[in-house]
Amino acid sequence: MPDQLTPIFPTTILKRRLDGMEDANRQLAAMMLQLEKTEANEAAGYSTAGGFQTSKELLSPRHPQAANPGLAALKDHIAKGLKDYSSVLIRQECSSLPTRVNFNMWGWGVVLRQGNWQLLHVHSAAHVSGVYYIATPPQLLRPDNRMGGQIAFNDPRPRASMAQLPNRYTAYHEAPVPGDMVLFPSWLEHSVMPFEGPGERICIAFDAKLEFG
Repeated sequence: MPDQLTPIFPTTILKRRLDGMEDANRQLAAMMLQLEKTEANEAAGYSTAGGFQTSKELLSPRHPQAANPGLAALKDHIAKGLKDYSSVLIRQECSSLPTRVNFNMWGWGVVLRQGNWQLLHVHSAAHVSGVYYIATPPQLLRPDNRMGGQIAFNDPRPRASMAQLPNRYTAYHEAPVPGDMVLFPSWLEHSVMPFEGPGERICIAFDAKLEFG
């Protein structure tokens, strides 16, 4: 009888490439840089160290930018991503499947520049979190970039550090490629390292609380 390999308590993230978002990204970048000039910076008290953070009402239909075509297009992609990713997450982590799943979603935008970063944190009020990358300084995408501006997901197993294997990796990194959307469990610790050089790293982050029916 062959061996049976059973992955237990898996930690799965989803990365999705949103093709055809070039115009939307230009609209979103212009919107974010304008909000940086006109809206209060909400970074204080959150994980963003330096840089600019919008309010968490950015994805609300009542937000002044709700009619922005780029934002409207992105919200459709986020809704689809949440539905697809949550299906995977529920099947992995729940003993029985719900008959219906509703999403309570909110989001905010972040602009980081040289020396800005995001502290290690989780999103305790949500079940699923994600980020969509709008613009990135080109130096962050070079092969020789040493994790600057990348999102890092820490190993969530608290006892895994007791007896580490040689060369075992303890964090997983994703480069902030414009057009990429990454979704992950909200309890997964993550951070963003500071980067050097000119340019803005612009993204929209979002959370969703799942309600089962």
